[in-house]
Amino acid sequence: MRKSLLLVGLLTFSSLVFAAKSYDLTLAGPAKVAGVELAKGEYTLHLEGDKAVFRGPHSKEIAVPVKLENGTGKKFGYTSVESSQKSGEAVIELIHLAGSTTTLEFGD
Repeated sequence: MRKSLLLVGLLTFSSLVFAAKSYDLTLAGPAKVAGVELAKGEYTLHLEGDKAVFRGPHSKEIAVPVKLENGTGKKFGYTSVESSQKSGEAVIELIHLAGSTTTLEFGD
């Protein structure tokens, strides 16, 4: 009994340690990221290797290539999105991740 309780505790701890960190963001309007259209709404973002995975409304997942830039300055206080207008559409260029010095850079 004691061994099984220890094993359950160890598995729970390891799942917390290795769980991917996620970030919440809200898009006020539709936007493109790496050529993929995202509808307005709330998204959860997490990283899987060289991919940024957006989980949006209706639990649909969209994975796009991303370049990570790790800064050396102060950590970002909140997750923020930088976008520009191209051909009348919002295009996400950068996302700064809260609690880190990491910036995600997206291509067209």
